[in-house]
Amino acid sequence: MLRFGFAGLDHWYNALPTLEALLRAPGVRVVALAHRDAKRAREVGERYSVPVAPTYDEMIARDDVDAICCFTSIDEVAGLAIRALEAGKSVIAIKPLAMTLAEADQVVEAARRAKGRYLPNDAARRFFPAIAQARRWLAEGRFGEPLLARCAFHAGLPRAWPDANEPGWFADPRRAPGGAFIDHAIYHVDVLRWLFGAEVTSVSAAIASIRYRDLPVEDWGHATLRFANGVIGTVEDSWLSGTGASRETFEIIGTRGTLAFDTASGRLTFKGGFEPEGWLQMPPPAQAGFVDHALAVLHGEAEPISSAAEARANLAVCLAAYEAARSGGAVSPAPPERLP
Repeated sequence: MLRFGFAGLDHWYNALPTLEALLRAPGVRVVALAHRDAKRAREVGERYSVPVAPTYDEMIARDDVDAICCFTSIDEVAGLAIRALEAGKSVIAIKPLAMTLAEADQVVEAARRAKGRYLPNDAARRFFPAIAQARRWLAEGRFGEPLLARCAFHAGLPRAWPDANEPGWFADPRRAPGGAFIDHAIYHVDVLRWLFGAEVTSVSAAIASIRYRDLPVEDWGHATLRFANGVIGTVEDSWLSGTGASRETFEIIGTRGTLAFDTASGRLTFKGGFEPEGWLQMPPPAQAGFVDHALAVLHGEAEPISSAAEARANLAVCLAAYEAARSGGAVSPAPPERLP
C-alpha cells in the first residue's frame, strides 16, 4: 500500500486531478492533505473525504506517509521537496521545481542523496499519446533526421481557484519565476529535450504583455532553441486565449517527413516513411499518463522517466529565455552547480 500526503493546493489544475486519480488507484491511500488556507483545505478534505493535517511539516513527519505531492506555489516547492526527501519520502512535484537555479541545484542534490524518488511534473507531456507516438516514429526513422520542431500553447488567463476571477499567485513574481511563458514552456522544453536526446546550447527569446498589460508578469513569450545535435526548436506560450479556447499544437519537420498534432482536432497528421504515400490522419493511440507512471515507479514496477536533474535542465532553458529577452541576444543555459 502506497500512502500519500498532499502538500498544497495552489496549483489546483494539477493537484485536484492528481488527488482524484490517486483516490481511484488500487493499492493507494491518501492519508492527509495540508494547505496554507485552512478553510480551503477543509473544503477539499470534506469533498474527497481526506483528513487535513495542520501543517506541511507535520504531514511530512508522519510515519504513515510514504510520498508527498507538492502542489504549492513555486516559491515553496523546492523547500518542501527537500524536506520531504530528507525525511525519506518520495516526492511528486509540480513544475518548475524551483524559483531559481540555486534552489534547483539543492533539490537535485537532495534527490541524489535521498532514499525516496523525485518525480517532476515537467515530464507530464511525455505521456501525451501524440508525443509518445512521435517519439516512437522518430526512433524508427520515419521522418529521417529531425530538423525543426515547434510547440505552442495558447491558454486562457489562469485562475487562482476554480471559482476565482483573477490569477492570484500565477501572476505574482514573488511566487512564480515568470508568467505565461514558463507556465507551459517548461513542458515544451522537456518534450523537445526528450524527443531529440540533446541539450539546448543557446536560446533567443521575446516576451511581452499583449492582452493583460497590468499584470506584473508577461502574458506571451516565444523562444528559439538551438540543440547540440543541430535541431532548431521554437516554443510559444501565452495566456491570450478566451475562456474555453485553449489550444496546443506540436510539429516536427524532418528530412523525410512531417508530423503535426493539434488539440483542437485531437488528431495526428503525418507524412513520411509510411504506406500509403501522402498525408495521413489518425487519433493518437491510448497512452498511460504521468500519475500511472509515478505509481508504477513507487510500486517498484518501473524506472522513472525523468528526474530532478532533468527538471533542473528545463528550468535553466526557461530562465535563459527570460535573460535572452532582456538582453536581446542569445543566451546559453547555465550548467548545474556542484554542491558539497
